[in-house]
Amino acid sequence: MNSPSEALPEGRLWKPQPGAVVGIRGTVRAEGLRQVWPGLLEGLAAWGLRYQVARELAARARLKDEELVHCLGLLPESSLDEGADLVISLGGDGSLLAAVGDLRRDLPVLGLHMGSMGYLTAATPEDLPGCLEELGRHGLMEERRLMLRAVVEGGSPGEGLCMDALNDVVITSGLPGRVVRLVTRLDDETLFMMTGDGLIHATPTGSTAYNLGGGGPILDPAMEAIVLTPVMPHSVSVRPIVLSPGARIETEVRSRHGRMLLSVDGRLNRPLAEGATVRVERSPRVARLLKRARPGFVGVLRAKLKWNQED
Repeated sequence: MNSPSEALPEGRLWKPQPGAVVGIRGTVRAEGLRQVWPGLLEGLAAWGLRYQVARELAARARLKDEELVHCLGLLPESSLDEGADLVISLGGDGSLLAAVGDLRRDLPVLGLHMGSMGYLTAATPEDLPGCLEELGRHGLMEERRLMLRAVVEGGSPGEGLCMDALNDVVITSGLPGRVVRLVTRLDDETLFMMTGDGLIHATPTGSTAYNLGGGGPILDPAMEAIVLTPVMPHSVSVRPIVLSPGARIETEVRSRHGRMLLSVDGRLNRPLAEGATVRVERSPRVARLLKRARPGFVGVLRAKLKWNQED
């Protein structure tokens, strides 16, 4: 695990050892899973890799005993990393975010894209055979991504909450049409006071998620930085800002309607009471994402955002 001040290493190849254990999880439905399941198991077996499956995935996809031949066991998603060397996530970016968030150890995660956008996932079902071949023969590129840690203090129902995010930590109103009032401090110095729809703390990885829709900048995911993006601020002078990775951001909630929400990677929504403080800083954890060499960051942006295409 990297210390908060330790720079993330450059991308390098990661190759599993024969006999390594792969934890398989995801949100894909039965019909989607059955399109890839035989090829997935065949590809793992070809390189001497063993597997265990998340109980939730097996139930959702209604996997039968004959489809779980040689499976080491069914485990809850929250403990799928037990004894595993690698996690494979089947689904979209949300599935991969959940897989990273549930890890208790910083294991490499390989995402098979079966969703809509797929910024984070490494392969599509069509790419699966080649991806597994590359993994077993040469290894895949390991990208270590900065994560954020959010801690809630100050008498809120969520007080004591401590969670890590690969994409973003968002403070927002829990009621449609209601604004939030926030006071944000950077390293113990007041940065701004704002009224608006919310505040996004994003990693470079998360800069192409909610941050992008909120008007924030796109950052190269290999960078080390924190993006702070106000959402629909009432003052045009309150703008997105890119901060150093060592920044400590504390935001006090001042909301008259008394209902606020904290969202961590879109998978946790906890209420925040007036007077609560949310502290966000670099997490000691890192996300280890496995990728193919191509397409790289620029290629993914061009494809997903449809750049350089004629109208």
